[in-house]
Amino acid sequence: MYWIYRLYLQKLQMNTIYHAAVLTTLECGGVRTVVVDLDKYLSDKTDLKSVILTNEKEATDPFIQFKSEKYRFWNYAPGMTDYINAHKSDISVFHLHGVFMHAQYTCSRLAQRESIPYIVTPHGMLEPWHMRDKGLKKWVYMQVVLRELLQKSTLLHAITPLERDNLFAMTGHKNIVQIPNLMHLSSIPENLTHQPEEDYLLFLGRLHPKKGLDLMIKSLSKIDNKSIKVKVVGQESEHSIEMQQLAKSLGIAHRVEFLGSVYGAEKFRLYANARAFIAPSYSEAIGMVNLEAAVCKTPVVTTFETGIDPRWNENGGIMIHPTEPELTAALNQLMMWTASERRDRGAALSNFVADNYSWERKGHLWNDLYHSLLAT
Repeated sequence: MYWIYRLYLQKLQMNTIYHAAVLTTLECGGVRTVVVDLDKYLSDKTDLKSVILTNEKEATDPFIQFKSEKYRFWNYAPGMTDYINAHKSDISVFHLHGVFMHAQYTCSRLAQRESIPYIVTPHGMLEPWHMRDKGLKKWVYMQVVLRELLQKSTLLHAITPLERDNLFAMTGHKNIVQIPNLMHLSSIPENLTHQPEEDYLLFLGRLHPKKGLDLMIKSLSKIDNKSIKVKVVGQESEHSIEMQQLAKSLGIAHRVEFLGSVYGAEKFRLYANARAFIAPSYSEAIGMVNLEAAVCKTPVVTTFETGIDPRWNENGGIMIHPTEPELTAALNQLMMWTASERRDRGAALSNFVADNYSWERKGHLWNDLYHSLLAT
């Protein structure tokens, strides 16, 4: 599981900003992608420099790392605490990504003690589906640590309107800002074309129960077309083994192809050549894979629970609730598309994402927000 647990912003001369984030691996890259893309935008397009601090990192990452040596379930890293205390005179704003780890705790405590503004982005971790998972532990943590951390924040950042409403209901916070996840259009290879050697649907992401792969497999067994396959991309896990067993029990193991991890040009080739990208998540904060697939001009079936703008339905995509009947109906619908309808839907959805979910069009929202905090 890829977690980024917190980001802090440190002002030096000329509004230089430092990000600090707790990172694991590239495999589960949703939150990682968001923070790294934010770092890139600020460095390339604004007068705000950013530096990322982490618990773990890839070998090529230019981040400052503080390893957790004990209490690793909490990613406890006293070196990170020492570092931010040593640099507290330079810190202008903290931005905490995630909510349940030591990094958010230690940064929020320093921020409260030194009267430093701080932002909290839960990244969907406080949504009802997530709070029910390991519910007792999270309830205790909420009472002991998290409630104060949230309520004393300068502002809360929600990725979707649904998350904004849930955060208000949970905290009563009067300052909640909603900015969606964004993607760099320049990160998508040019001249991608739909030239499939076989007809397939694509599922790509972290293989975790919340992603709805079980719905995908069950619905695949029920649709009218009995030859279409689904390619499943993601690092093997206990859940992926369970899903392989599910496909076998339904007699469709030959139609569900588990490819493991795929990156780079091959990932985008898979997006571009799929009949459609399927993301039937039970809970999500938009999901970067939805945006990537759409910009590759591939129609996307996803859920209202991702928090994506419902206009997705009017711009080439399909939105459903994460239920077997709704997904089965959506799959039957897309199997009826002609080549030209599939092409037109993909082009419309790509334009919709470019207008509403790209750094090129919406990145200024973050620049404006940080500057508003720096000005106070």
